[in-house]
Amino acid sequence: MKTILIVEDLPEVSAWLMSLVCRVFPDADIEQAHDYATACHRLTSTAPDTLPDLALIDLGLPDGDGTELIQHLKAARPDAYCVVTTIFDDAQHLFPALRAGADGYLLKDEDEQEFLRALDGIIHGRPPLSPSVAQMMLQQFRPAQLDVPLTGREEDVLVLIANGYSVRMAAESLGISTNTASGYLKALYQKLHVNNRAEATIKAVKMGLVLPSDKV
Repeated sequence: MKTILIVEDLPEVSAWLMSLVCRVFPDADIEQAHDYATACHRLTSTAPDTLPDLALIDLGLPDGDGTELIQHLKAARPDAYCVVTTIFDDAQHLFPALRAGADGYLLKDEDEQEFLRALDGIIHGRPPLSPSVAQMMLQQFRPAQLDVPLTGREEDVLVLIANGYSVRMAAESLGISTNTASGYLKALYQKLHVNNRAEATIKAVKMGLVLPSDKV
């Protein structure tokens, strides 16, 4: 890696990432961008051969979505290596980043030695993934338990939630109270062994209740 771009809005975190990158890639030319606008300008206003070989990109930037930066860089230079560095460990952030072209996903609260090993793995062809993220990815693609005994009303709520309805909207659609719909959703989470809407939607797709989509 000859050129590396770190996109991080918090100066202390950016400095920490810089120190780690310098240890793994001591000969690289490292740039920093502290907001979306600066990073976007860097990635869209120069020739492809001057774009970074590796970019560490935060998702939660104050003036934009880091996922879009991944798309910009991959569109201009498909062989560039994009690694998300973030605090978000949920499916709603992980899967859109991977669809945008991210080559890795590291959590900033990861143990420093683990973080260094992940960065070093890039040199040896190992995708840099935090262990908890890798586990979540595996969990999403394991065969779903298809014989979960849902009641008819629970199934109705699951289908609506998987199609983007809020609890209030689902309640209105089914002619029940919001509290009742919330109770059904809580029961669904327990029966399906999920923790959020994205995971519930994935289970609904695997159970054949809704068609696959790009919602998660």
